[in-house]
Amino acid sequence: MEIKQLEYFVTAHNCGSLSKAAAKLFTTQPNISRVIKLFEQELGLLYLNELAKD
Repeated sequence: MEIKQLEYFVTAHNCGSLSKAAAKLFTTQPNISRVIKLFEQELGLLYLNELAKD
């Protein structure tokens, strides 16, 4: 796990949107998605699916 993965994950959660998190972190939404997907795979989570449902 990298600090960047955790930072992206927490920011996406706090913003409630990958697009808003990307803007806050000065990156792109596809990059946020990619990093969080790797994070999910490492930890066995399914966060992006849950965020999309909200």
